[in-house]
Amino acid sequence: MSSTPRSCLKPLAAVLVVAFAIAGCGSAQRSGTPDRFVVIDAEELGGLNPLMGHGDSGESKIYESLYRVTEGQDDRIPDATPVLAQGPPVPVNGDLSHWRVKTRPGIHFSDGTPFGPRDVAATYNAVIDKRFAAPIAANFDFIKSAEVIGPNTVDFHLTGAYGDVAHRLFLSIAPAASLAKAEPADQSRLNDHPIGTGPYALTELRPDQMVLTARPGYWGSAPGIRTFVVRRTDDDKARAAQLVGNADGTRLPPELAKAVAKDGYRVITAKTDDWLGVTLPQADPVAGDLAIRRALNLGVDRDAMVRDILKGEGQPVSTLVTAQYGDAYDSAQDFSNLPEQANRELDSAGWQLGPDGIRAKDGRRARFDLAYYPTDLLRRDIAMATVADAKRLGIEINPVAVEKSTMTEDYITKTAFLLGGGGQPYTLDTQLYPKFHSKYAPAGVGSKWDNASRYVNHTMDRILDEARTETDVRERDALYREFQAEYHRNPPMLALVNENHVYVMRDNGWRPGPTALEPHTHGVAWGPWYSLPRWTR
Repeated sequence: MSSTPRSCLKPLAAVLVVAFAIAGCGSAQRSGTPDRFVVIDAEELGGLNPLMGHGDSGESKIYESLYRVTEGQDDRIPDATPVLAQGPPVPVNGDLSHWRVKTRPGIHFSDGTPFGPRDVAATYNAVIDKRFAAPIAANFDFIKSAEVIGPNTVDFHLTGAYGDVAHRLFLSIAPAASLAKAEPADQSRLNDHPIGTGPYALTELRPDQMVLTARPGYWGSAPGIRTFVVRRTDDDKARAAQLVGNADGTRLPPELAKAVAKDGYRVITAKTDDWLGVTLPQADPVAGDLAIRRALNLGVDRDAMVRDILKGEGQPVSTLVTAQYGDAYDSAQDFSNLPEQANRELDSAGWQLGPDGIRAKDGRRARFDLAYYPTDLLRRDIAMATVADAKRLGIEINPVAVEKSTMTEDYITKTAFLLGGGGQPYTLDTQLYPKFHSKYAPAGVGSKWDNASRYVNHTMDRILDEARTETDVRERDALYREFQAEYHRNPPMLALVNENHVYVMRDNGWRPGPTALEPHTHGVAWGPWYSLPRWTR
């Protein structure tokens, strides 16, 4: 890993330190009044529609969900805290395919209309309705229908047995009236005119800025932060430079965060199940070759990536199953850094080294492209480290910087990509099923990111199907250990690291709550701002 690119970060860190000193680190300009907080985000603003995935882990400030992730539990899968639900879901029948949730009474949406079970049923039925074309539909394909059965009561009818329903009911709830017209989710008025039961309402939305204001009449405790301003800059370097004197917080790569977190600012780190890895498309004769896939998994140095690029803020991951999943995790199935074994397997499979150090088989050079987003420094550096490690095995990976608009379904099907995932990591079913089950391999099924390698393995399909419906926890854990063994034998991708999310926040008298175990979705909805409505001074 000595070739891991780091020099580009050091000059920037020095520049930021100088800029901070010029601004006056001890008396940096205030971004606003004590009850106003300004943050800079990398994510595009808008898309404030539950069916588009906004707040799908209970993190929205505009909407609320039946349950949300409990903060302060990051060494395991956290509990599901009731929000719009009165208590935990209750099984109605013995086979766990029918569940009942009691909804909280006396709550109103931001437009003044009352909230009730009809809204819950409408939201969940819409997300699985193909007419709405929700990009997150695959996360809810275990639901057959949702039904109102009485005052403050909604029933969920599932496609089969399912034991951990509470961790699957984090979807933000929209008013039933806003979903009366069946239309693609990306065309809904909710994207820029959201209506929720949460503590904040949208008062301004531009491509570069969003303003949320604490709304009167909120059913819970009134938030101390009255105005929450979100500005957008997708470039890590620009966000770091803009922070000083202009904002109260942002998310940054670890080295940049430490450079700007001087007097008046501090670093807050959140543990995650947010993984980074490389898709290995089956359509590519090199990237999709089994010997190449296994060699890459054996030959990359994940520990060095965590040490040198993440600065220790993360952990190696090779099957997407980690110790946070308890007895379902089998450490023996993790890939160790064994380049000698990788070379032996490539030799045995007929990939022979050429005079230039690159392998070939049957006249085909061991070469493929790897697309990555250049404005994301961590992804860029992880991509370059992967390129360097692969070259030592005789595999030539050509890094290609792309814009997000380039990532069409057709492009993803044919081109390896430095992918981030873990959007719903609070059960192993949601962590693994959409990413590896072959039902998502055909074009147009699920999101374009589901099974991005277009991998087909019927043994893995069987294991995932059985684990999804297994009601005995010990048997389910055993199935997921079997999954890891099959992954190790025939890896569908090159999983690399889980990255901690590192945030910089101004010390201005507010005391945030503990962070939650975070999914891939990050930015200012998470970190210290996950508990924003519950902050104290």
